[in-house]
Amino acid sequence: MAPTASLFEYVSSKLDEPPLTPEELEFMAEHEKVTIVPNFTLNLPNSMLTCIEGTYGPFRPNIPVEVPLYLALALNRRNKCRIQPPGWMAREKLKAVLDEERTIPQYFQPVPQYYVETAKMLFAEARAIFGTNAEVTTQIMDLVEELKKVRNSKILDGLRKVSGPITVKLNNLSASESNKIRLLFENSLNMWHQLSKNDKEWQEVRMTGTTDTPATL
Repeated sequence: MAPTASLFEYVSSKLDEPPLTPEELEFMAEHEKVTIVPNFTLNLPNSMLTCIEGTYGPFRPNIPVEVPLYLALALNRRNKCRIQPPGWMAREKLKAVLDEERTIPQYFQPVPQYYVETAKMLFAEARAIFGTNAEVTTQIMDLVEELKKVRNSKILDGLRKVSGPITVKLNNLSASESNKIRLLFENSLNMWHQLSKNDKEWQEVRMTGTTDTPATL
């Protein structure tokens, strides 16, 4: 098991990384692998498709194959495949992870790195893969949303304890959650630097006796 990072250790290791936009996170999520069932034969050697980051296939009817999410969505738009829902998005699996997330406040449960973005894109472009029962699909969407809320609550709880012992472990944060912490601390650090600058100017005013008003926030 990897050593557990405290909040300070985690943030310190991430401060040099610029926060990402939601669009950048979705771009990265598009390279996550999902399983599809093609309904066509690809007219290329061995029915294999070579992309920049790898070769995928064979693409033959009714034979499951693992591909990047962006390719799965592109084929799905053309009715060339059926996307299989990721295992972690099964209703019972989500319920189990959510229950553990609630009952074990000191730890984050393992989730796919881009679970937020993957779920968003699948719900937006391929909702039919979750079946014809609209109630079940809604339950899955609600479970993903509730999981996000519970995990975000843990992050905020850890930030509130920043002046005391940190008890929330940060080993299993997703990409969007890591990005959120960087955004929060970037804003806090900007404020701290401005306060430090103002304090220095006030000290200079006191020493020189000048009456010019230093910069304010």
